Amino acid sequence: VVITGVVIGRLGSHANNVVQPIQLTTQLGQHSQTRLADGSIIAVNTASSVRAAVDKRSRQVWIDQGEAFFEVAHDAKHPFVVIAGNRKVTVLGTRFSVRRDGDRVTVSVVEGRVRVESSLPDKKGATAILTAGDVAIAQGDSTLLADRSSKQVEDGLSWRRGMLTFDRVTIAEAAAEFNRYNRRQIQIADPDAGAIRIGGTFEATNVEAFARLLQSAFGLQIIEDEKVIIVKS
Repeated sequence: VVITGVVIGRLGSHANNVVQPIQLTTQLGQHSQTRLADGSIIAVNTASSVRAAVDKRSRQVWIDQGEAFFEVAHDAKHPFVVIAGNRKVTVLGTRFSVRRDGDRVTVSVVEGRVRVESSLPDKKGATAILTAGDVAIAQGDSTLLADRSSKQVEDGLSWRRGMLTFDRVTIAEAAAEFNRYNRRQIQIADPDAGAIRIGGTFEATNVEAFARLLQSAFGLQIIEDEKVIIVKS
C-alpha cells in the first residue's frame, strides 16, 4: 500500500539563527508530501532520506538517499539549493525532481530553470542549465544532458500518484523500477525476456498484477514464491 501524508514542516533554530534541518524519511513503497516554511513543497519517493533547512532567510535541502520532487516558492533573494552527493542544484522558483542512486544523480525539470554544478568546493567542473523537459544525469565528473518532452518528464514522476509509467522501456528496466517499491522482487531469468520493450501505467506496489500482464501479453513464464517473482521466456 502506498502511504501518502501531508506534513507542515516546523523548523526550529539555534540561538545563532542557524536553521535546524527537519528529517523526511520514507520506507519501501511509501511516499510523503511536506510543505516547508517558505511555502515550497517536497514530495519524497520510496525508500528515501531527505533533510531540509528552510526559512525566510535560507533555503537548503540535502538528499541523502532516494528521490524527491520539488515545487519551489519563488524568492529572488534566496535561491533554493538542493545538494545530492557531489551535485548542487540551484533554483529560484520551479518544479523539478532530484534522484540519487549512490554517486549517480538525475535531475528532471518540469517547469522553470535550474542550475546543476559540483557541490564540492575544490571541484569547479562544468555547469549545466536545465529548462522544462531537460534531464541531467551526473556521475563522477561527467554530466549527460537529455532533451525530453514535458510529458515524458511528468510521466517519470507518476510515482507521486502511486503509479509507474513506462514508454518503450525494457522489461528488465521496468523490473528494476518495481523493485524500488516492493519487498517482493522481480528477477529476470534470461536476456530475451528482459529485452522485450513495454509501455503503460502500472500501480507501483502491485507487482503481482504487473507479472500477470507480462504473462498474458507476451506468453512469458512466471514463477512465484513469497520473496521473488521470476520472469523467463
